Amino acid sequence: MITSMEQIISDSKNIYLIPGNSTEAISCTLALFYSLKEIGKNVNLVMEGLPDNLKFLSPSLDFISYPKNFVISIPESVAKVNQVYYEKNPDNLKIHLSLESGNIKKDNISLYFSEAKPDLVIAVGVQNYANVLAEKLDQFAFLMDSPILNIDNSPENKKFGKINIVESNPLAKLVANLAPCAKKEYATCLLTAVVVYTDNFKKNITSEVFQMAADFMKKEANLEEIIQNIYGGS
Repeated sequence: MITSMEQIISDSKNIYLIPGNSTEAISCTLALFYSLKEIGKNVNLVMEGLPDNLKFLSPSLDFISYPKNFVISIPESVAKVNQVYYEKNPDNLKIHLSLESGNIKKDNISLYFSEAKPDLVIAVGVQNYANVLAEKLDQFAFLMDSPILNIDNSPENKKFGKINIVESNPLAKLVANLAPCAKKEYATCLLTAVVVYTDNFKKNITSEVFQMAADFMKKEANLEEIIQNIYGGS
């Protein structure tokens, strides 16, 4: 099965990543982002933002360099925008929206890259794909017809993918087997997933888990930094 997964990734150029809501799933999805960018794939993350305790894993602009078209989307049902302008200086870019009616809140704004239909969608830690996209169809309806690689460790998974890897294992193991990468950022994301999966090494403990953690630390993942961000140093 891993061979099939590797082949479908090898044959795909434009890949969209969709994480579930858990910290483990988001961390592993970010690891995939780094790995796929490393082998030259055009990768898009379908998520509205990172939780505060995971912002230390956020890709820098060095990684988010392609595609070029970045879209800010606001539903007409929320607010009617009648003018858009921007200010640009050496330090930042400010985009201004003038409203004819309505009121925009942070949760109403969708940010994503405009891109052609993807060759592949990879869902990580998603039990029900249709439910995850239900509130995003205005922007991402084109994802519904794309082939899906479904990676999950929940027995509640609906097996919705063209390829389904649903195993009772840490998500970090499934991703590491699929998409190895030497980058520190990749290792940090997967070690974060291991820390969360084990609740800071208090449960789900096996020799394999400790070996994974050691392997990621050999790639310069900083365990203390992860614990500080996830648990506040507890």
